[in-house]
Amino acid sequence: MITCGDVLDFLQELAPSELAEEWDNIGLMTGSRDKKVSRILVCLDMTSDVLNHAAGIHADLVVAHHPLIFRGLKKVTDDDVTGNRICIAIRNGISVISAHTNLDHSDSGVNVQLANVLGLSDLEVLGRGPGRVGMLKESIGFETFISNVKASLGTTHVRVAGTAGPVVRKVAVFSGSFDDDLEAVMRSCPDVVVTGELKHHTALDAREAGLCFIAAGHFSTERVVVPYLAGQLAARFPLVDVRCFEQENDPFITY
Repeated sequence: MITCGDVLDFLQELAPSELAEEWDNIGLMTGSRDKKVSRILVCLDMTSDVLNHAAGIHADLVVAHHPLIFRGLKKVTDDDVTGNRICIAIRNGISVISAHTNLDHSDSGVNVQLANVLGLSDLEVLGRGPGRVGMLKESIGFETFISNVKASLGTTHVRVAGTAGPVVRKVAVFSGSFDDDLEAVMRSCPDVVVTGELKHHTALDAREAGLCFIAAGHFSTERVVVPYLAGQLAARFPLVDVRCFEQENDPFITY
């Protein structure tokens, strides 16, 4: 018999809670450690669609990257977006676990999966944050690299801040929202940084510092961890039916 506690213990091995940022909320969001688990749904974002799908397939547990509960709550009612999601989970007996910044920082987590998808090797930690820096097998032109990023991440567009050189070999990655210090990036001397998104003023500073950032979208740079996480759960718990929520997509639409 597998329980939520067993899954939590495994996630502690995979992405220790000690790696999470102080401001983050991770771990068991709803349910009980003692709840029996026979079916798990893995996703990036905790939405009502995810929870309704989980209820429809009779999943006992949802394992998500982004937390169900992020900011402090004073009430839980179904007339509030977060409250409604919590109500759906509780009403259907669905436990929810989040592995967020601990999974960003972990040695096999989001940033490492992003680096792997982009074909990087010889990975090193990028500064103090969760990012990584590595090398492509060979130097390629910047336009070709842009095309490879789009194809690898399944996105149709990216935004570029700064100017890259004619070729790319050393690449840094920082999944989701870039919030590391630019000095750490400069010390690593990458040809380009692939991230999800960065603030306007950070983009200005990066450009002035001679760096080049490719913003490929928060969703696209983090969704890569979902199949990996599902695969790890399935391997550890072979008697549990582990599924990815395939219907989730980027909340932003490009026109």
